Amino acid sequence: MDNTAPRPNWFIRKLDNITGGQTKELFAKFNIANLLFCYCLPFFYVFYPALLMPAIFLRSLSFFVGWVYKLISAHHHNTDFPTRNNKRNKPTEPPSLVEDERNNMYFWLQRCSICLDQTFSLCLESCRDQFCKDCFSRYILETVNQSWGLGVTRIKCPVCQETIAQSEWSKYVSQDIIEKYNVYNQPYRPFSRYCSTCEHPVAPCQSPKSQGLSRESRLEQIAHNLDLFSQSTLSPASKLLIDETLTSFLKSCQSGSTFRIGRVQELYNQIIPVLCKITLKQPTLYQAASTLSKQLVALEVIPEAWKQTQFWHVANFPTEVCSNCNDSLCLQCGEGAHIGNSCLENLKLKLKNNDSDTELLSTIQWKLNHTRPCPNCSVMINRDEGCNKVDCLLCGYRFCWRCGSGWSAKTCGFYQCGENDTSESTKAELGVPDMHAIDARRQINT
Repeated sequence: MDNTAPRPNWFIRKLDNITGGQTKELFAKFNIANLLFCYCLPFFYVFYPALLMPAIFLRSLSFFVGWVYKLISAHHHNTDFPTRNNKRNKPTEPPSLVEDERNNMYFWLQRCSICLDQTFSLCLESCRDQFCKDCFSRYILETVNQSWGLGVTRIKCPVCQETIAQSEWSKYVSQDIIEKYNVYNQPYRPFSRYCSTCEHPVAPCQSPKSQGLSRESRLEQIAHNLDLFSQSTLSPASKLLIDETLTSFLKSCQSGSTFRIGRVQELYNQIIPVLCKITLKQPTLYQAASTLSKQLVALEVIPEAWKQTQFWHVANFPTEVCSNCNDSLCLQCGEGAHIGNSCLENLKLKLKNNDSDTELLSTIQWKLNHTRPCPNCSVMINRDEGCNKVDCLLCGYRFCWRCGSGWSAKTCGFYQCGENDTSESTKAELGVPDMHAIDARRQINT
C-alpha cells in the first residue's frame, strides 16, 4: 500500500510543461552558487571528508526548495516561469483587449472628422473639431457656392453645426473663395428682375447704406410725401384715412419709437395697406404710394427684417419701371406689367389670345400647371415634381404646395394635404406609393 500523498494536479501540470529553455534558465539562476560549491568539494574531501556528503545534501536540498518555491509562486500569481529580459529571444505576446481599445481610440482621435481617413491637420478654435485641410477647404468651397440666395449664409462646423468665424475659416481657403463669399453674402441684397425688353436688371429697393441718407432725413421725406398724398384729389373717406395715418406717423417720430427693433415693420403694416386701398380706386396715385413704400423699406437697418420688408413691397407694388428702357414689368412673374390682373390671370389671357405659336402655348400651359405665387412674397415659384413642402428660395417662407397655407405637419403631409386631398385626386409621383390605389384595393378586399 502506497502511503505517499497524491501530488496536486497543478504541480504535475507545471512539471510536465517545463521546457528545456526554462530548465536552462533555472540552472543559470544559481550558477555562482554551483561554481563555489564545486570549488569547495576538493577542500572538503581532503580536510573534512565527513562533511562532504552533508554539503552535497544541503546544496541539493536548497536547489530543490528554490525550484518548488518558484512553482508555488507561479501558481498563486497565475503566471508562468519568469524569463530574462531578453528581447531577442522573448516571443511577442498579443496585445490585450484593453490595449486594442486604446489603440483604436487613439487611431480615430487622430482622424479627420469628414473623411475619417487622413490624419487631422487643423483644429477649430471654437468647437475643437478637427479636419484635414483638403476636406475642410472643399467643404468651405461647396458651402460658399451654394450661398447665393438673398440671405446671409453662415459657415458652420460640419460636425456640431456651430458657426465658424470668417477670420478662422478664411485661413484655409484661397482669396478668390473669400471674395466670392463676400459678394454672395452681402447683408442687404436687393431682389431684382431682368427687364423682358432690354434684359437690364431692375431692383425696386436699395439697401439703407447705399443711398447715403440719415434716418432723420428719411423720416422727413416720408412725412412730406404723406402730406402731399393727403393733398391729392381724394375722396373724403380716403383723405381722413391719410390724415390719421400721418398723425400716427408723426407721433411715432416725436416719441423716438421708430428706432425700436421691429417698429419699422409695424409702421409699414399701418401705412401701406391704407395706401393700397386708395390706389385700387385711384391708379394714378400708384407711383406715389410705391415711392412711400420704398422709403419705409429703407428705414429698416436689420438685414433680415429689411429682406422681409422688401418682399412686402414686392407683394403690394409689383409693377416697376425699367431705368434703361422705361418699360414697365411685373416683379412677381418677370413679364410685362399687367395692372389689374394677377400673374396667373395674365397667363390665362395670353393662352386665350395666342393661337398660332404652338411652342409658346405649350410653355404658357406648363407655367399654368406648375407655377404658383408664394403666399408670403407673391413671387411666382415653379415646381415640376417633389413633395408638398416648398421653401421659397427668395423669402424663405415654408408652405404647402397643395393648399398654400403655412407648412404644418399637423394639417399637411409631404404627399397628402389634409385640406383638399379628399376632394381632389392626384397622381402619385415617381417612386412614391399610390395611396389612392392602395386604399381602393383595401376597401375591395374588406
